[in-house]
Amino acid sequence: MSLHHTRRLKTAKKIQAVAVELAVRDGLANVTTEAIARHADISTRTFFNYYPYKEAALMGPPPDYPAEASEIFVQGKGRLIDDLGQLIEAHITRFLDEREMIGHILRLSESDAKLEALRNSAMLARRAQMRTLLHRRLPGSDERLIEILAAAIVAATNAATKDWVAGTRTDFIAAAHENLALILVAAEMLDKPTP
Repeated sequence: MSLHHTRRLKTAKKIQAVAVELAVRDGLANVTTEAIARHADISTRTFFNYYPYKEAALMGPPPDYPAEASEIFVQGKGRLIDDLGQLIEAHITRFLDEREMIGHILRLSESDAKLEALRNSAMLARRAQMRTLLHRRLPGSDERLIEILAAAIVAATNAATKDWVAGTRTDFIAAAHENLALILVAAEMLDKPTP
């Protein structure tokens, strides 16, 4: 990652943290882009160089899968579930210090339609990224299988995130690994008769 990109990411995360703090303290409806900029010690113009509106600032920079870990996954020759676990671990490890902020974002999105739509859009974007990675790893695979698998992977990591933030799981990485393993269990359920 270049120095410019690192600085840009640091500023974007700072703006996000300030936006979340103000939204929790004052209520999202009472937060303005000007207030976020002022508290982040940046100009309003700089704010708009990073985010188009306050809800986007709350969501922060896109949580894309890490490039290096993505390439390792694509080139991997091990069991898909094992290599996937390494990719997801590299992805979520970056957020281990943001538990409280992620919890605030989830709670705020429950009462704000625009923020909830942005959160859903971010999940769809991650699913599209996962779909691309799976296509690259498994060229020629049935498009339907890739789509179903990508959706299951994102659902598993999203469920781990919610459990971790809620405090029902204290180890985010272990929760993600367990949820990924449940994809295999869920698939097996489809082939069994109902008791």
